Amino acid sequence: MGFFSPAALDPDANEAKRRAALSSVLWSAFLTLLKIVAGLSTNSLGLLSEALHSALDVLAAGLTFLAVRLAAVPADSRHPYGHGKVENLSALAETGLLLATCVWIVYEAVKRLLFAASPVEPGWWAFAVIIISLLVDISRSAMLRRVARQHRSQALEADALHFTTDMVSSVVVLLGLSCAAAARWSEEGSFLHAALIRADAAAALGVAAIVVLVSWRLAGRAIMNLMDGGSESETLQVRAALAEMAPAYRVLRARVRESGSQYFVDLTVCAPAALRVDDAHTVSTILEDIVASVLPGAETAVHIEPDADGTRADMYATARHLATLRGLPIHSLALITRGDGLHVFVHIELPPDMPLVEAHARVSAYETDLEQRLGAVHVVSHIEPLSQPRPAYPARGTDDGSGAVLEILHELMARHPALSHCHDEEVWTLGNHSALSFRCCTDSGATVAEAHTYASRLEQELRRRVPSLGRVTIHVEPA
Repeated sequence: MGFFSPAALDPDANEAKRRAALSSVLWSAFLTLLKIVAGLSTNSLGLLSEALHSALDVLAAGLTFLAVRLAAVPADSRHPYGHGKVENLSALAETGLLLATCVWIVYEAVKRLLFAASPVEPGWWAFAVIIISLLVDISRSAMLRRVARQHRSQALEADALHFTTDMVSSVVVLLGLSCAAAARWSEEGSFLHAALIRADAAAALGVAAIVVLVSWRLAGRAIMNLMDGGSESETLQVRAALAEMAPAYRVLRARVRESGSQYFVDLTVCAPAALRVDDAHTVSTILEDIVASVLPGAETAVHIEPDADGTRADMYATARHLATLRGLPIHSLALITRGDGLHVFVHIELPPDMPLVEAHARVSAYETDLEQRLGAVHVVSHIEPLSQPRPAYPARGTDDGSGAVLEILHELMARHPALSHCHDEEVWTLGNHSALSFRCCTDSGATVAEAHTYASRLEQELRRRVPSLGRVTIHVEPA
């Protein structure tokens, strides 16, 4: 059985990405023009390589702008999963452009290093161009990275990485120009002079190395996403969340893939074979919500397979499933088979300020479910405030005997006027310890927190008097 939950496109997110991409195009064009003029006037290969890098950035930013617009187009019959992959294609195309930049840079740099180097004439305004470029790149990179993280856009993230690279390469070029300027005060023909005038070409090689490194990283991520890979960490997060919040449903398979900023998740889970269709739909909705809490906006398809195993594990899964459908957080669930049939003991957490009458009604409905679906002959639930810390009890001794335990219980009940009408008492041996369950009443105007406080005080006295007690389940209901 499969269920699918479509996720709507966010127009605000698409508009934010479009503005960021357009801003990138305009700033790239401005910086390219500045660097070309400065590079030609100073004959600086470092500046010219930066200008070519920026020119390709204009083209890359244009691709990013186009990709962001296409990725926002809703799914159609030819693209049922949307157009998000175009962002990955854009990132891959930017990688190719960056690598193409390196070919010319390396060629010119090697020629200047090994053969005659053309003189570099750095002027003050060449330094000004690099400093302006640095300031613009810092601002633009921060803006693009913020929008990319906020809206999970790989195309914008690639653009932000470009400008981070520009910042580093601009610093390298600045050092090269500084060395070229310092060469004026060195003796012509000396080793120092030769090294300084070739520093600009060495700086260009540094830029090329940075570009290759970044290109390799971008290409790997883009190809991985285009092949529906690279989602291992997200898959582990989904599995961990399901194991914590829906332990009743064993996950057979979980697959996560990305398409642009969108996640698509396929789940195959086991559920009790006796599950009805409407209950299965409710379960799938619950699982989709859990996935969405880990991967916001994810589209999740849930396939439910019947667990035909009639073992105790299946009974535990059914009991937890019924609690999930009722919206009841439970813990300390125990299923014990005795001579007369199945006995169920469970702790249920509810809001502390909930009236006990309402809490008891919800718990009673759950107990009825357990009796009908599991065939339980005896169900005792302990109500406690939500997120109440659970006490850690020390190891117990041997059983003191059921008669003695019940005698002590009745004696202590007389000392707790808030609790009355103790009934349905039961004492049994659970492993090496004795266990006790019973029902009692309190004022119908009490809250869940107040009722739990009354029960906890009584339980503490019971444990002081009977150190061998293990599990104690007290069901407090309104008088």
